[in-house]
Amino acid sequence: MRNKILAALQQGIPFCKRPFEALADEVGCDEADVLALLADYRRRGLVRRFGAVFDTRRLGYRSALCAAAVPPSELDAVAARLTPLAGVTHCYERVEHPERQAPRRQAPNLWFTLSYPADVFAAMADEVATRLKPYEVHVLPATKRYKVDVVFGAATRAHDESVEDDMPPVTSSDRAIIRALQGDTEPRPDYFAALAQTLGMKEWRLLATLELWRRRGRLKRIGLLLAHRNAGWTANGMCCWRIDGDTTAAGRALAACDEVTHCYERPEAPGFPFNLFAMVHAHSPKEASAAFTHLEETCRLSAGTMLLSTREYKKTSMTFFMD
Repeated sequence: MRNKILAALQQGIPFCKRPFEALADEVGCDEADVLALLADYRRRGLVRRFGAVFDTRRLGYRSALCAAAVPPSELDAVAARLTPLAGVTHCYERVEHPERQAPRRQAPNLWFTLSYPADVFAAMADEVATRLKPYEVHVLPATKRYKVDVVFGAATRAHDESVEDDMPPVTSSDRAIIRALQGDTEPRPDYFAALAQTLGMKEWRLLATLELWRRRGRLKRIGLLLAHRNAGWTANGMCCWRIDGDTTAAGRALAACDEVTHCYERPEAPGFPFNLFAMVHAHSPKEASAAFTHLEETCRLSAGTMLLSTREYKKTSMTFFMD
């Protein structure tokens, strides 16, 4: 039952007056059981935060995965130039799994995400390039999105997502809601009523706004973000393949696999000629390697590689509209 509750909390709470009671009814337990599990996970350091997950593009932001090849002896110092930047939310050392290496010049070993408002993204990418000199930074935005659904310990959904933003501009009242939900919020029986009171608005209006955002893709979910390394998911593997021509068939096949949490098409980088990326999370490198083999066999892929995250320099959630 605990695993079912945990999976449901990661997938997101319903938008209603008693969201935890409604989630408990779906799972087959009591509201008190759901809130008790959340409290227990917090005490054990297994919760990164409980709050909203937004689509950065539909808030007027741009984001990209970035990579650089840095001598291992200089990696800590170079990463320290990046981590103070608010727009760098994830930063890892990643190395190719010894069983999955392909002969090529040094693959990028410093990988990080960069997210900023669209009107300053290019300038901040230039700032990052300056900070990392003499090492070249490769900016690899998602050109197709096949799956973005981080749920540990449960089957996940596969669906293509548009990379275009078709939402109207964010208003000042929208920003207030986003600021209230983007951090670590308090799970309580009257979750939305308490947020609405803080925002000075009616609960029904807040629920209607959030439901509209969810349907239009601005809001992905409100739920539990697991501190997955603390919870035992210590092997974070980025699996990569080169697909000639259209990646759609391979991307959708990968996205249909339960072990895949993210799947994107991205541009190739010099020395790293791969354009289809899929993330897997496992309890050990051996388990991650087995997952990689399963993906290749299931999706009829070959000549790929897998990079394991060996050091985590930074992992935070994006903070929007904080002047």
